[in-house]
Amino acid sequence: MSSEDRLPASDPVVHGGGLSPREISAVLSQFSIGEVESIRPFLAGSTRAPKARVTTESGVFLLKRLAPSRSDPEGMRFQHRILRHLTIAGFPVAELQISNDNATMVSHESHYYELCRWVEGQRYQFQIAAAKACGAAMAAMHDLLVPLIAGSPDRRGYHDRPDVAHAVAELASAASDSVQAGYLRLGDHLRQSRRHVRGYWPGLLVTVVHGDWHPGNILLGGDRVVAVIDFESARVEPRVADLANGLMQFTLSRRPGSSVDEWPIECNMDLLEQMANGFQLVARRRLDDVELDCIPSLMIEALATEIVITLRRKGQVRKMGPDVVLPWIIKRLDWIDANRAAVIDAVANG
Repeated sequence: MSSEDRLPASDPVVHGGGLSPREISAVLSQFSIGEVESIRPFLAGSTRAPKARVTTESGVFLLKRLAPSRSDPEGMRFQHRILRHLTIAGFPVAELQISNDNATMVSHESHYYELCRWVEGQRYQFQIAAAKACGAAMAAMHDLLVPLIAGSPDRRGYHDRPDVAHAVAELASAASDSVQAGYLRLGDHLRQSRRHVRGYWPGLLVTVVHGDWHPGNILLGGDRVVAVIDFESARVEPRVADLANGLMQFTLSRRPGSSVDEWPIECNMDLLEQMANGFQLVARRRLDDVELDCIPSLMIEALATEIVITLRRKGQVRKMGPDVVLPWIIKRLDWIDANRAAVIDAVANG
């Protein structure tokens, strides 16, 4: 939904983005949004959840077919409860549209769809003020979503996932000697971090978390968050897991198009401190000592889990095989592990 991702002008109706004209027409007929002026494919995000930008006499909207793996009605209703709740509270999200049958989710043939108001925004560019705003938005969202804990579906996050441990072993057994060494080292980091967090986990402060807080899911207007998008991974778990993943994602500034050899190993500590500062300023309860102590381990778990799942599913990351990407990943995990005290101090002082 970023203004940077807008497609060039096209015919009023296009067959693209995985959504057919017939499909689009059938879904839009279930909403009262006025006469359609143009429909254009929107190619950002997962190809498994195709989207279209729809312009009508009453405004601009984003139509999305929900991904097959997420096509479970209970989970999607929970996402929509979150979006409705946050919209009413004035938190910046893309507003869901209500169908003629008073629903936020509609079906056509074997698929489910949602329609939301288009939001103009820019992507995060690793600037200090923007990092602080993203941390503040996360804390505000966490506090607003506490009432939705009850009745939420059972979903597991990245902490202590047994399938990831099994995947590391499978990938290592099928790899060459040099790549196998990288998988084994990654597995060591996962085990150590899980053990460190496991005993604290049941006592950590819980809320409904976003679950996928990365720069691609935040839209900005200057240094202000104008929309948080993609709540498909939302779940109930300790808030610090969301923050740790965000700190890992929002502190890796690299030039677009640069090679992996040019990617920084270390976290940008200025960005980390300011994102934590935004979180701490807005949160009703500041992070306690136990939460702070868990952050480096959870950062390691978040990155390692993301890489393992991607390599298992696709065999590569950003078109790079494990022989290229694993050495960088290991160096980054090593850096976080070696700089635990500095990371904790930066977050605590934020």
